Amino acid sequence: MFGFDQQFLLRLMGIGFALMGLGARVGAWKKWYWGSRGGAYAYLPLGLMFILYTYDAYFRESLGPYYFLYWAGIIAVAILILWWAARPPAFIKPRWVRWVEKYPLNVIGAMAAEVEAGKSWEEHITSEDAVDQWAKTLKGKPPKKKKKRK
Repeated sequence: MFGFDQQFLLRLMGIGFALMGLGARVGAWKKWYWGSRGGAYAYLPLGLMFILYTYDAYFRESLGPYYFLYWAGIIAVAILILWWAARPPAFIKPRWVRWVEKYPLNVIGAMAAEVEAGKSWEEHITSEDAVDQWAKTLKGKPPKKKKKRK
């Protein structure tokens, strides 16, 4: 209708979402964390879903009676999107986010308030010890460290 390839556009959008999800995973955009609930982690599988969807006709033809496996894969990716958007697992989060999230919500809230107030904060997330020091200045007790099993 508009003279452009819809499959190409969907793949391009899929690549864009996947790159944004990777950016969230590696912690490229640190400031978004304080104003979001972590839904950006779901962009990676969302991008995969866009790309997979563009191969519907190909899989319909090549898989024949096993075409349902393609849709099982699509449904699995959709479940992954919902999971990572609602309650992202720790392995998908950058290290600094895991360090911050060890603290109680009142300490995280105090950290967020400092960020929103425009105070310098990025130097506080360079290491786990830096996060611990930041939490102490906000009157938060550091979490108990887990003992490693030998």
